[in-house]
Amino acid sequence: MSQQPGDGRAVTRVEFDLSDASYPFVSVSETESCSVILVKCLPRADDTYAEFLSIEDARPDRLAESVEDDAHREARVLDRTDDGGLVELDVQNSCPIVSLADAGAVPQTAQGVDGQGTVVADVPGQTETAAVIEEFLASHPDAELATKQQRESIVPLFGFQDYAALTESLTDRQREVLETAHEAGYYNWPREATAADLAERLDISEPTLHKHLRAAEQKLVAAMFACPHDDAAADTDN
Repeated sequence: MSQQPGDGRAVTRVEFDLSDASYPFVSVSETESCSVILVKCLPRADDTYAEFLSIEDARPDRLAESVEDDAHREARVLDRTDDGGLVELDVQNSCPIVSLADAGAVPQTAQGVDGQGTVVADVPGQTETAAVIEEFLASHPDAELATKQQRESIVPLFGFQDYAALTESLTDRQREVLETAHEAGYYNWPREATAADLAERLDISEPTLHKHLRAAEQKLVAAMFACPHDDAAADTDN
């Protein structure tokens, strides 16, 4: 199926190879001879993003420790398993996934395996693929375009299999804040509403908004991976 201008269903999938050790998912996969896979990316306040990275065949602490000396990044270990775990990483616009989103693409996957990074994104029909590729390579000169192919539709970065099971732990307030953020386009790339917009709409302060969003997001991540997390904030957001 050829891509036609303005056709929202027709997309071009682009895949880039990365080897720059400044990206944690690349450097840690090399030093630990493991796999690091991005499973979700969420926008935060002040133009930062939260990336949730799954690490296999290595301790998740190694991934968290790799960013401790970077003033622009912060990492937290969310879960540990027998052969890996889950890490939440705060990043700014230097991240390849964020760069692709800002360029108009829809990120699909990002992973590092034994020092070789791969990033995949879909470019909607109404967006110029060549411009996305050019902008991404300008921001990440170490990257190389590996493949480019036509597809018929965009598949989300992470699909929820059981919405009810994932959201049943949310309080009414957390659900309201999360739904408002979604409907306003807070989680879209590029973002269509700011935290200030949401706080004004809900008639609450920005710190309170972020408290509710953070609690709701942590519960959803815990449900996604069926792993126990700190329940301290479970019923405090009424």
